Amino acid sequence: MSAAFRKIDPASAHAVDLYALPIRDRACLRLLNRAGAATSVQLAQLVYGSLRVTQKHLLGLFRTGLLERIPIADERYGQAEYAYRLSAIAHERLGTGNAPSPATYLRHTLDTVAAVCALNQTDDREHAPVQIWYTATMTTNILSRFLRPDSIILVTADAGSVALALEIDEGLTQMRAVRTKLAAYRRPLASRPNWHLLIVVPTQLRAEWMLRQVRAVNLGSRASVFTLAELAESALDTVLQTVAAAQTPGSLRSLLRPPQRLLSTRIGSRAWLELLAAGGGETENGALAP
Repeated sequence: MSAAFRKIDPASAHAVDLYALPIRDRACLRLLNRAGAATSVQLAQLVYGSLRVTQKHLLGLFRTGLLERIPIADERYGQAEYAYRLSAIAHERLGTGNAPSPATYLRHTLDTVAAVCALNQTDDREHAPVQIWYTATMTTNILSRFLRPDSIILVTADAGSVALALEIDEGLTQMRAVRTKLAAYRRPLASRPNWHLLIVVPTQLRAEWMLRQVRAVNLGSRASVFTLAELAESALDTVLQTVAAAQTPGSLRSLLRPPQRLLSTRIGSRAWLELLAAGGGETENGALAP
């Protein structure tokens, strides 16, 4: 992975009328502000719908100076893939008060978005399973003032709903730091029966190690582990690895409980994109209640 994002002379970004941009372009900018970075494939699923259309729009935003990009490794032979983030000028124009996301956390950022995309796989964007997605910058004080998950999402399907706290592990964090973070979930989860902690890891070997850490901090059945590859392949049917080895392994779908908590701004829907484009925020209306 390249060490630096590539950018265009930022002077051109000042000439862009942000209000004249299409809704999906404005939504894309707001989403990148929330998430930090995303690939063109991820933005195709979440915003534009078509990869070809996505690449065209992202190239246009890049050429205006509103976006920066960096080439990343891609398994598809002969195809270039980029990760995109907002430029400093874009943050200034949008009034976010933020700076471009650091390149050192790019893999972690992209894996977080990939996990959400995997859970939100659907053929019907207007009825997607992910009802709410709060990125790391939005999760402060939701579970406790000492705990900020990498994402909080609400998933709904036919069987009901479940609120999920996502932790993305890249296989580099040492045991002491991992156990400290996991232990911080004990009290918040104990008082929230409709919540569950999902830990995403890069390999099966790391999953087995992570299960030992979950067991060590007594999280019990409230936490599950899976690899990102498994989640991308099976979505809600991913078999969860838990410390309850005596039980028959359940899928992510087995965590769903009535009632169905349905919202009007499902992730990827037209209403959600319009909300982002207008700079608004979701109203969860108690959907994340314990």
